Amino acid sequence: SAPMATDDDGDAPFDWVYWLLSLLASLGLCDRPSPRLTPTQRKRLDELAARVDVPYDSSDASHAASLTELWKLTFPNEAAPDSLKSPTWKTMGWQGVDPATDFRSGGLLSLHNLVWLAKHERSTYDALMQKTDGKRSEWEYPFAAAGVNVTHAMCDELQLRPKRRGGGGGNRVVPEGGAVHSPAPNTPAAVAFTHMLRKQTGVKDAFERVYAAWFEALDREWLDRGATYMEFGQVMDATRKKVRGALERAGKRKGGCSVDGLREELGLM
Repeated sequence: SAPMATDDDGDAPFDWVYWLLSLLASLGLCDRPSPRLTPTQRKRLDELAARVDVPYDSSDASHAASLTELWKLTFPNEAAPDSLKSPTWKTMGWQGVDPATDFRSGGLLSLHNLVWLAKHERSTYDALMQKTDGKRSEWEYPFAAAGVNVTHAMCDELQLRPKRRGGGGGNRVVPEGGAVHSPAPNTPAAVAFTHMLRKQTGVKDAFERVYAAWFEALDREWLDRGATYMEFGQVMDATRKKVRGALERAGKRKGGCSVDGLREELGLM
């Protein structure tokens, strides 16, 4: 069961309505209800929603700056090309000389996730990009493109696709006409993720840390299967199911889901 929201994210009385609706949902009599989020959880979900589905725009100086940063982190001994187009990108796992064409499914957020991984989890970044763990396939999955796919799958699995307040459908962030907000989560995995966003127990960069765990789990699934390039879709689907199950199990732990709990459930600790 989920606690009722409180301003300070502290203890709250048992939510009988949520418990009853959850019971009815388990019997197939209604949809699973969304938990009552604390103000901190709602704020952090809204901040994530504002970043989801923002397309990469090569004409935006801040977007180009992030791509330049990725180049410098990945190829520190080579000067970034003026146009940010180079065959060198292919060695990182982009399809062509311009990564901008590969960001469609993950948008700007997928670029930010790769930059975060390179800056904060450098050993993981290098191991995944250089394929240093385990016995590798002759035809490996492309690291950068895989990272974009992980971001896209996460946004779906964690129910982070934004909508506009006051009506107006679609999952694109529209800067005019109202604040962007995330849908209220109602799947066990997405609800478990919200545990990481609480004021007292949440961690900074929770989304990015789940991204790192997901990417590591993907690589492990790839190695366990002895997969090749054509099986990447199957590996991604299997990884998504494993992460979903791990989030659900971690969400049932005392105190709720945590990054360490998720990693333990995935066998990454």
